[in-house]
Amino acid sequence: MSAVALPSYAAIEERAATTRLVAAALVFGGVVFNFVLCIVNAKIFVISPAIVMLAEMGLIGASLTLMARNTTALIVVLVGFLSYAAFLSAMRASVDAKAIRDVIIPITFLFLGRRFGSAAMGDRLVDLCVWTVLIVGVCEYSFLTQYLKIVDIRAYYVARGTVDPASIDTTGTGLFASGIRPEGRTLLPFLGAHRVSSIFLEPVSMGNFGAVAFSWIALRNFSSPARLAVALLPAVAVFVMADARFGLMVSLTCLIIYPLANHIGRIVLLLAPFIVIVALAVNGFINADVIWDNGLQGRMILSGQMLSHLDFWEAMGFIPVTRFVSDSGYTYTLAKFGLLGCIGLWSLFALAPTANEQAWRYRLFVGFYITSLLIISDSVYSIKTGALVWFLSGCLEAPDAEDDLSKMQKRTRYT
Repeated sequence: MSAVALPSYAAIEERAATTRLVAAALVFGGVVFNFVLCIVNAKIFVISPAIVMLAEMGLIGASLTLMARNTTALIVVLVGFLSYAAFLSAMRASVDAKAIRDVIIPITFLFLGRRFGSAAMGDRLVDLCVWTVLIVGVCEYSFLTQYLKIVDIRAYYVARGTVDPASIDTTGTGLFASGIRPEGRTLLPFLGAHRVSSIFLEPVSMGNFGAVAFSWIALRNFSSPARLAVALLPAVAVFVMADARFGLMVSLTCLIIYPLANHIGRIVLLLAPFIVIVALAVNGFINADVIWDNGLQGRMILSGQMLSHLDFWEAMGFIPVTRFVSDSGYTYTLAKFGLLGCIGLWSLFALAPTANEQAWRYRLFVGFYITSLLIISDSVYSIKTGALVWFLSGCLEAPDAEDDLSKMQKRTRYT
């Protein structure tokens, strides 16, 4: 009887390292694929909406395939959500594929981080993304005319068919509509009105990315103020380039949330978005006839007005909302998933156990990040930043997530 050759320990480790590298590459792909397709559209062939959709599906499908074994928890969550989505589809007599995709993204990349990630991998991935964003951003700012010949933002958004062509470029520059701050930038005004969008193609996502990167760097260097101050400089540069005022405000809250994390319970996290929904809706009723502006207060009024116009069946998700609601993330979320779906999904996020103190701190920040962004837009569902933030959250729940610093602390489950 012939002996069966077993793989060596080194071969197993090499295979595992390759799998982890593929997982990180899929996350990075989620961050940059729109940028790559934009170049392809300008220089090789015209991109269609189907190609963009297939690219997203490919990244998500490859991630799920990578987790094909030992994924009972993932399967349970996916089956539960898809069953609920099927129920809503039956009530509406139509399938909302985008709504399903909006939830599949966080589920997929959270579990991908839990399965293959680590805190150290998160560090390397954030560094890679930050420096990629900064290098491309410097090229955009310094050589805008030449840059737009290669990265034709306007043509890409027209080709993918997601935005009205007339709203893409009101600046005459070829940038996204928000790529110029007509009233002048807030952060370092001498840099001019141009808001850099780098690989994200529009400044809002770049600001969201800045908040994700800033909060992660702060989390990982929190015990050393001197190192923290230096490590945060690249993330601050991201905000300055994009003139991302809201993103900077959101990110700075992590410096308050992290020290107080042990004193913030799960009930606070669980109730936070629903308290905001009620407050916005009341504000919308009170200011029903107020003309809003593009400042934060104006966007809050707009969000409240949109929420206040939802009827009961729309808020439950039982009938489709055909009017534009993307400028109010909460209105969009209720319209797409219904109140019961929102409660169920958010409860899973807020009440699931965390592995260690770092994981709980970061979950609190992610909760605040989502709660804040939903006030002004539905950009929190974009894979451009969603893949990274959820993967990082999963990295802190991975078996080897604790580094030398956190290993010195007693492993605790926060309840």
